[in-house]
Amino acid sequence: MRVVLAMIREGSNITQMQVSRCAGISQGYYSDIECGLRCPSPEVAFRIAHVLDIPDHEIFRVFYADISWNYKRRNKHAG
Repeated sequence: MRVVLAMIREGSNITQMQVSRCAGISQGYYSDIECGLRCPSPEVAFRIAHVLDIPDHEIFRVFYADISWNYKRRNKHAG
């Protein structure tokens, strides 16, 4: 789902640097979030969502859907 984050940003003609500055985080941290290497705290996710004009009800899907899917998948096989 992080690909969605990059698509929204690129569709808005905003650079990673612009998003990171407006959200109050480093560009490297934002890049890691967008690449799926790091997961933002809910507070940071809301700030990024605000910068990219992502509706509140979409934040979980954009930032955390991959995590919950992987968690469910791992635990499904646990005995």
